[in-house]
Amino acid sequence: MSSTDSSAGDHAYFQAIEECFIRLRGAPLLLSPADWQLARSWHETGIPLTLILETLERIFAQRAESGAGGRVQGLRYCAPAIETAWKTQAEIQATGSRTPPMALDTRGRLDALSKAVRQLGFDATSIADELDALDGSPDVVEKSLVDLDRRLLEIAERSLDRTALDKIGLSVDRSLERVRARMDEEEVARVRLRLFREAVRRQCELPVLSLFEDRF
Repeated sequence: MSSTDSSAGDHAYFQAIEECFIRLRGAPLLLSPADWQLARSWHETGIPLTLILETLERIFAQRAESGAGGRVQGLRYCAPAIETAWKTQAEIQATGSRTPPMALDTRGRLDALSKAVRQLGFDATSIADELDALDGSPDVVEKSLVDLDRRLLEIAERSLDRTALDKIGLSVDRSLERVRARMDEEEVARVRLRLFREAVRRQCELPVLSLFEDRF
């Protein structure tokens, strides 16, 4: 795998974890540098994205059921459960009592993404057509999907009227008020952009264009 393809795969892996964590937490909190290093260590270890997302879902469901107060402040809170789940899966696979995972259905995933894009409330036919035309290894396809996902977000943003955009911007700025003093201007701008894009994604109900994220 080339370094460029690897970077695309890293991006999709980290973005999927971050977006799942934000959604489950129920309030904006982007991953800290320490959290990103933790996610990178999981990626380098080979922990499957699906296992991480499933474990995050389970952790937050258990917190809701138990009535736990306060918010989870970082991904590190979830690390013990994720690493335990990975250790258990590895032990099961080592004994041969678990069937090998199915090969990634790249074409099926692309077809599902294309269908979802065509059903959006604005015209993104050009993106859907490119999804239909994509071909190659998962690494090559994922690299293309990173770019298509960015372009889909741009189209979605242009589809919103000024009132909707101003409302999103105001909400993001309010979310940043509590942490703005702890960041320099460059970091504030970077975090604001990511929060804004996530809000646009939710507003327009965009699928995540990735082979490794099942959420639509």
